[in-house]
Amino acid sequence: MKFKRTRQLLNELPSAVSLAGVMFLLLYYLLANSALLLTKGTPVVHLPSGSGARPKGFSHSVVVAMDHEARLFFRNQQIEREALKTILRNLADRADEKGLLLVLQAHRSVQYEEITRFTALAEAAGVTQTWLATRPGLFE
Repeated sequence: MKFKRTRQLLNELPSAVSLAGVMFLLLYYLLANSALLLTKGTPVVHLPSGSGARPKGFSHSVVVAMDHEARLFFRNQQIEREALKTILRNLADRADEKGLLLVLQAHRSVQYEEITRFTALAEAAGVTQTWLATRPGLFE
């Protein structure tokens, strides 16, 4: 005896629309999460956790990274302290009346003495404010 099937099984390939949707979501997450993208030439700097507060009112800012061995990196290249001091002095002279904001991305294992030594170098170069970059919380 043969029974008639009222339902048919679908054995088709996935549609291109759903596949494209998943690929665009993956692309969005990769671009939105900059922690997954590494910058060539600089070591990985693990920032300490913090509030994620951002300075306001500065039109001129510079970012300098400091790795776990207290080496300085400016524009993805390692730089000596004296060369950085002259660059910061030139940038501070060209800044507006609010001054130059320096953002230091220091590795979380850097000694506090190295950070204070760096801020003293920045103040000698004419930088008005130095901010320590932190990794914002997950749900801020």
